[in-house]
Amino acid sequence: MKRLLLVALALLTICTACNREAKKIALDTTFLVPVKQNGKFGFCDAKGNMVIPPTYVAAALFSEGLAAVHQNGKAGYIDTKGTMVIPPTFDTVLIFMEGRAAVEKGGKWGYIDQSGKMVVSADLVATFAFREGLASVVVAKDSIVKTGFIDTNGKFKIKPQYDDAGHFSEGLAAVKVDGKHGYIDKTGIMVIPPAYYAAAMFHDGRAMVKINGKFGIIGFIDKTGKEVVPAKYHDGTNFHEGIAAVKQANNRWILIDTSGKQIMKQEFGAPTIFTEGLAPVMVDKKAGYMDTKGTMVIKPQFEAGSIFVNGIAPVKVGNKCGFINKKGDWVIKPEFEWDQHTIDMYTSYYTTFK
Repeated sequence: MKRLLLVALALLTICTACNREAKKIALDTTFLVPVKQNGKFGFCDAKGNMVIPPTYVAAALFSEGLAAVHQNGKAGYIDTKGTMVIPPTFDTVLIFMEGRAAVEKGGKWGYIDQSGKMVVSADLVATFAFREGLASVVVAKDSIVKTGFIDTNGKFKIKPQYDDAGHFSEGLAAVKVDGKHGYIDKTGIMVIPPAYYAAAMFHDGRAMVKINGKFGIIGFIDKTGKEVVPAKYHDGTNFHEGIAAVKQANNRWILIDTSGKQIMKQEFGAPTIFTEGLAPVMVDKKAGYMDTKGTMVIKPQFEAGSIFVNGIAPVKVGNKCGFINKKGDWVIKPEFEWDQHTIDMYTSYYTTFK
């Protein structure tokens, strides 16, 4: 992995001088979903009401009451009323996490607070979202590029010393040293020695790790470094709600619990993720939803489907996107454009960071 969770973070990105302490601003965090109509993005509430009309050429998800939008070639942030509270002056922006958002101008990154103030100087090579009070950042000095961790005020809590680093999750973060990945705690102590070709975030007390190089095999370790699911699979997902999908040698996927036990007899042609007790699956080229026992509770009838969040899930009918509830009834009718990038962003955010 070139950058840990790079793909997930890239999906949450809109592309296009001081270390001051700042307070978090209380913002409305009403759940809104992005929708695309006539090539422009807006936002609906969970009942299907259009709250923010589709006027933006690009838009990210709402996080902590703000969403990044693209306007006139630049990116800024709107609130849940559609008011542009942080003007579009940036080339690239990330979502807000823990009161901070990474922003880029002219190839240099920094962090702003929810008022738009630059609270971490814009002189970083690369930045990522805050998790558990820390963010991994990349700095360059004398042509040497290293990664360390800063707090929300921009102070280095773990000095730049790693070739790569991921997010903190459950108190640990994966880091790369001399071509191998291990895990550090928040003091910078290497608690799980670097022994893996790749290492993911901890979820449900488990982290997926890969051995034997790029085309190697994956398994799962616990927070002591003990291998709890043997490295014998060819691919996998992080655990979510106590379940992970893993790919067998026959290219079929199965679902396992945190002990590595297969939870149902079914095998699948692609991975899936459980949220709110349901997971989308494809049956005869149609998407439906099953529960953790493998029972199909919403019959396969859609061209595609994503995860449930706050009781609704986006599904594809023809080339249109709508949202259903857990009974399979329409909450937002399929009258919007299906945008795969937005769906991927939605899935990534709610399974990685929430």
